[in-house]
Amino acid sequence: MAVTEHRRGLLWGVLGVLVIVPDATLIRLVGASSLTTALWRSGLAAVALAAFLGVRYRSHLPAVVRSLGRWGLVSSLLGAVGTILFVIAVDTTAVANVVLILALSPMWAAILTRLLTGEPTPRRTLIAMPLAVVGVAIAVTGSLETGVRSGDVIALAISLGLAVNLTIVRANSHIDMVPAAAVGNLLGFVALVVAGTSFTLAAEDLGPMLLLGLVVIPGAVGLLTAAARYLASPETALLLLGETALSPILAAVVIDEPITRWGYAGGGIVLATLAAHAWAGLRTEEFPVPAFETLPLPD
Repeated sequence: MAVTEHRRGLLWGVLGVLVIVPDATLIRLVGASSLTTALWRSGLAAVALAAFLGVRYRSHLPAVVRSLGRWGLVSSLLGAVGTILFVIAVDTTAVANVVLILALSPMWAAILTRLLTGEPTPRRTLIAMPLAVVGVAIAVTGSLETGVRSGDVIALAISLGLAVNLTIVRANSHIDMVPAAAVGNLLGFVALVVAGTSFTLAAEDLGPMLLLGLVVIPGAVGLLTAAARYLASPETALLLLGETALSPILAAVVIDEPITRWGYAGGGIVLATLAAHAWAGLRTEEFPVPAFETLPLPD
């Protein structure tokens, strides 16, 4: 059976979401401060991604990095700033507020994609986006805080930045943007070091941190960046809401973090919406490409 670009992107995207699901649970298992966690998380992810790219491209890696151009640099900066701002947002407003505001990313991505690339958003995605946001809102109900806090504004900036980044990756689908993600993590690490963030990490935190920084984050970044090359940016952003539905369930199982019936109900709505959206997309996919094709290596 032929593999379409949409099917390939959907596969990478689903795998990327599944890989990123343990992120929140592992962060809670680490007792270090938020900024220290972000520092280690970014630094280890940069090392892991650099190692992967070194093996994949070998002597071609410098040329691949140069080929990123200005849009690759913008993508790197957005990734670095987003990582740091996320930590600040969580520290200055309720996590539920951050989650709900980030759920707006697919809508921003749809607007930006239309304005900047002219690529229309499929009807199925336009229908799925508000349903998924409703599911997220139900999942976090009872934990939201009223009033506008600085963290809410920061979360909005992160949401917009994510949409811009996904749109850039999609618009430059002829370029492998994984190196840009590696550079972004490196820049985030350097910024936190320059800001004087402590490296101190307890011995019992080392295991979860290594798993988080060397496996979960680089694996998810690589897969989701690959997905964004083949899927419209609103669809990639929509897939990311799967983490919102699945992460609380994993945290409840692993660390006994409480989850309300609203959490299960909202998460169920999100997952059902994503499943229906994917099924509708598979029924209408076009443009087959050769089966088992891998991402192209440079000549």
